Amino acid sequence: MEYTWITIGGIVVLVVMAIVNRIRREKELTESVKKSFGVAPTDSMTLDRYASLPAYLKSLPEADGDIDDITWNDLDMDRIFESLNHTGSAVGEEVLFAWLHKPEMRSEELIRREHLIDLFEHDADARLKAGKVLVRMGKMRRISVYDYMMRLRDVPKESNLRHYLAFAVYAVSAGMIIAGQEVAGFGLFMMTALFNILTYLKRKGVIEPYLEVVSYISRWIKSVRVMADELKDNENPELKEELKSLVKDTESFRSFVRMSGLLASSNPTGSVTELVMEYVRMLFHVDLIKFNRIIKDFDARQEELNRIFAGTGRIDASRAVASYRCYRKKYAVPILHDTPNHTVKAEAICHPLVADPVANSITADRPVLLTGSNASGKSTFLKTLAVNAILAQTIHTVLANGYEADYFKILSSMALRDDLATRESYYIVEIRSLKRIMDAAEENISVLCFVDEVLRGTNTAERIAASSRILRYLAEKKALVFAATHDLELTSLLADVYENYHFSEQVEEDIVVFDYRLKPGKATSRNALKLLEMMEYPKVITDDANKAVEGFLSTGEWN
Repeated sequence: MEYTWITIGGIVVLVVMAIVNRIRREKELTESVKKSFGVAPTDSMTLDRYASLPAYLKSLPEADGDIDDITWNDLDMDRIFESLNHTGSAVGEEVLFAWLHKPEMRSEELIRREHLIDLFEHDADARLKAGKVLVRMGKMRRISVYDYMMRLRDVPKESNLRHYLAFAVYAVSAGMIIAGQEVAGFGLFMMTALFNILTYLKRKGVIEPYLEVVSYISRWIKSVRVMADELKDNENPELKEELKSLVKDTESFRSFVRMSGLLASSNPTGSVTELVMEYVRMLFHVDLIKFNRIIKDFDARQEELNRIFAGTGRIDASRAVASYRCYRKKYAVPILHDTPNHTVKAEAICHPLVADPVANSITADRPVLLTGSNASGKSTFLKTLAVNAILAQTIHTVLANGYEADYFKILSSMALRDDLATRESYYIVEIRSLKRIMDAAEENISVLCFVDEVLRGTNTAERIAASSRILRYLAEKKALVFAATHDLELTSLLADVYENYHFSEQVEEDIVVFDYRLKPGKATSRNALKLLEMMEYPKVITDDANKAVEGFLSTGEWN
């Protein structure tokens, strides 16, 4: 009798501890979700996570406006994504990553996103309720939810019969103990437990990534239904329609959700309950039994699961953009034209990754040629326009006081380098990059392109001759080109088709002061040799170089 009361007391203590831990975690979650909205993301991206992100993107059909790898790398879009990644779930993370790769070319989808973004930006109750559910779903640290979700059909299948037989042996051993055969019963129990632990570890080693994803899917689908219930009274029509569709698609997944607590969490908290459940799983294989039941009928529900993935991701990604807007404070909702007029108008536009940016404004209805000395701001301005053009057509947000443009296919040729894998020189890599822009300009689509130092990989005479023709060709094909160059000759050769702007600096004693302000017209200043002097290059080099430049400017010949 004494042991019975001790056992009951222990169970009561465990239950009370579980309840207390649950209340504490709920309170901590609420505070965490509130505090994390509208601040910079603190969740660092690992190489494994970056490698897992493209799975959902690759499943989507290619479209005219997709951002290619060259443009993505030129603009450092991985870092842009990281600064935007206020998502709470792995699903939202993968969907947001896909959004940034696939600018919209018409208004319908962006209007839909705007309705959700605006809701979460201004409705604190909705964003808290949705945020708590999304954070509970959690993120995966090593694998893509979408990738392994699609691979579940290929997982090695097994019958649950042997697991049920182990249950029977446990029952026999318990019966033997009750019947007074304690030694034999306990010995049988221990042998079965050891066998179950060993076979559990072996099977789990084979299916662990799939088991982790099935656990995530079960928790995710359950969370979707919780979110629908939490937000059922919200009157936002876009959210109501999204949740209605999600609830409908989750109806066929009730077997996934039922007893989903048997599966291990992909984001363990280290609670007493989880510790106890881990021993239960090893001894009784309850998670393996659940897993085997789920994957048997998984194939029949792929279409619904894809829709749930996209819908959940839209909600999470929209909330993330709302958080980003609140964090940045200065932003504008872009005005985008379905009917092309080949114009970009940006007012006080800034680069998302520059800590203390200088805002610039421009209205361009024809191609633009940027000149200016080294480090004056040409490349940063090109990237500022390019990144914000992508953000306008993906998350409907630009870091500016105002932005108005067409829907463009956005391309760049900027941060190129030799390709050692294919043994291609910089020049070959560069002309391939430019050729893809020229090919795009041939298509029936508006092209917005950014080129930094056209054909820098070849000699001056051929560079000026070829680059002037390439830039003129693009202008004649109605591409809206923003090109930066040190070749001032191009400003005259292309004056009839390109508008000239420049960046300049002031040389004050031994320092060069940049204001990073965009100015009309072509550049007239030079600073390359002054920078050599500031870096204390030998005077024999800098003095002779200055004399050579002055001689060339006065005679047109090099001495």
